Amino acid sequence: MAGSEANSAPKILLISEDPAELDVLQGWLHARDYQVDCAQTSAQVKKQLTVGEAGIVFCSLTMTGPDGLEILRQIKQTTPAVQVVMLSEQEDFHIVRQVMRENALDFLLRPVAEERLLVAAERGVSAYLSEMRREQVYEEAQRRMSDLVLLRQIGETTNRENVLQELLERIIDSITVSVGVESASLMLSEGDGTLKIAAARGLSEEVINSVHISSGQGVSGYVLKTGEPLLIRDLEIESHFHGLVGGERYKTKSLLTVPILLRDRILGVINVSNKLTGQLFGIEDQNLLVTIAHQVALAIENFTLVNSLRQQADTLERINKDLVKFNRARTRMVSNLSHELKTPLTSMMGFVDLALTFFHRLSESELKDYLHQVREEGGNLERLISGMLRLFSIESDRERWQWKAFALDLPLHSALETQTREIAQRHLQVEITVPDDLPELYGDVEKFSMALQALLDNAVKFNREGGRLTVQATVERCQQGPCICLRIANDGASIPADARETIFDQYTQLGDLNTDKPCGVGVGLALVKAVVDRMRGRVGLDEHDEDRTIFKLLLPTVETYHVFDAGE
Repeated sequence: MAGSEANSAPKILLISEDPAELDVLQGWLHARDYQVDCAQTSAQVKKQLTVGEAGIVFCSLTMTGPDGLEILRQIKQTTPAVQVVMLSEQEDFHIVRQVMRENALDFLLRPVAEERLLVAAERGVSAYLSEMRREQVYEEAQRRMSDLVLLRQIGETTNRENVLQELLERIIDSITVSVGVESASLMLSEGDGTLKIAAARGLSEEVINSVHISSGQGVSGYVLKTGEPLLIRDLEIESHFHGLVGGERYKTKSLLTVPILLRDRILGVINVSNKLTGQLFGIEDQNLLVTIAHQVALAIENFTLVNSLRQQADTLERINKDLVKFNRARTRMVSNLSHELKTPLTSMMGFVDLALTFFHRLSESELKDYLHQVREEGGNLERLISGMLRLFSIESDRERWQWKAFALDLPLHSALETQTREIAQRHLQVEITVPDDLPELYGDVEKFSMALQALLDNAVKFNREGGRLTVQATVERCQQGPCICLRIANDGASIPADARETIFDQYTQLGDLNTDKPCGVGVGLALVKAVVDRMRGRVGLDEHDEDRTIFKLLLPTVETYHVFDAGE
């Protein structure tokens, strides 16, 4: 046997109870540079088979304890690649057939000739090496198949998960199983350029939550800085990373870190350590982890894109719902506006036609009454159109604001005066509680008066006959400073809970919520909200248990308004 072949050949195990036979066979094999072990007793046989270093076994058929056939079966069950040659004094056909059925390589008659022994040994070496190569190819194919399954799983995970953290947790689980390690971590780059652990296995919560790695710091920082994979087979001989030697984190002293690259950007790194087999990491592990890191980068990018598309779809859906709602409200507004404009116009035209037709028959007092009616209807028409135009102007920022400090009582009493007639007609009980020492507000008096008029108009219009109309002002502490809390309440049916947010939208009418009440064009409360928002206040409905409606305004004082200004 050539020297190179002998060096690559597996060990040969000789099993026989005849020491003289063992000496002869061992001598012939040693002469051809084979490595040979011998076993005479069942205990020695068990020990040699447990060690499992032999690739070829020459075994006597007539062993005490487990006989040769039992030993053959045991070898083939545990290590099928090992080649077994049986030795026997008898050439019995039934025995030979049974031996060959148990997958023995050959059957030699005793006494064994040297030439037959060496031919069988050479055949055994060739068959064993061929079987080992076949197993390696099979294992490599299995590994590659597992890698492909892993990469497919990572890709499919991207489509299933809606939360990035859940995606990363699934990926790190797949990496741990595929590479076969105790510890693995996936670190992502933060906004400040440092690395933070996003998902990990085999690390304590304290480590996961506390570790922040800068560029160039440690193994992960080195990979972040260079953008190249780092395979360390032995930490003790790596002078750059001596500080990592010792402890449980790197028991095998071997670790592997690869960057997560997306085109020209480094999204993070993947670290693995402590192989379950105790072996060192090799180039195959590095190639696999680099491929996984590429898939992780694509998975993160795809997740980001998919999530962005989902958010855009949700936004578009909300916008579409708002547009549909706005379109319906606008259609309703046009219908109501047509009715609201037509009513005073019809009334005005009717009084004018009557006056013209019966001019010579009407007394002076009757004619004056007709003219008063025309003027009143004209006033209603003017207020209606002005309210809409002012709302559009304020919301489009085309309206000029005369900003100054003012007291609440002036616009409040002015607004109440506009409702004097309606209050008297409905026999409403008015209760006003406004302290004299209220701090001043900051805004446009005329526009704030207009907002108060709209609120009081609703409070009167939707009140029950003989009901209460209450106005109460107090000072409350807001986040930025003192504010004036103004409550305007009226008796009658409360506004439904599901309509509390929408009543301040354009074209939403309180009459829509209670068909027993009158309808308007739906600009009053929208105008209130536009004015109060511009004054940096808030308007809403107050919570209560009574059968009434309470509008609540929180209005910044002069002092608080200027705090807002300073903050901006």
